[in-house]
Amino acid sequence: MKTTATVVLALSLAAPAVIAALEDPPPQHVKWMKESAELQDRIRNGQDVQASARRMEALYKEVEAFWAKRNSEVAVKACRDIQAAAAKVAAGDAGAGRAIGAGCRSCHDQHREKISDTVYKIK
Repeated sequence: MKTTATVVLALSLAAPAVIAALEDPPPQHVKWMKESAELQDRIRNGQDVQASARRMEALYKEVEAFWAKRNSEVAVKACRDIQAAAAKVAAGDAGAGRAIGAGCRSCHDQHREKISDTVYKIK
């Protein structure tokens, strides 16, 4: 009886961590993507371009680490491409902004699945 109670207790304590790990996409990834969209809008609209591009470069270093753990070569390459483009934008190359969008698109084509008009998951 004690063994059963111990197993039930252990499972109930572990359940929140397991459930959080199964969220798809994880809340942190959603946060990164929302911030990325805001930064892209600022760059596109000429608002605080240099700072936005630098933040985007730093942001995609974090996103790259996320995808490296998931072993996605496509996503890691996209993150690196976005970082390189953001660095060029920060240095004054306004035309490099298009490469940011291309990097996003390559990852989304591979890993983004539309569930509804407002919900996406990682595939």
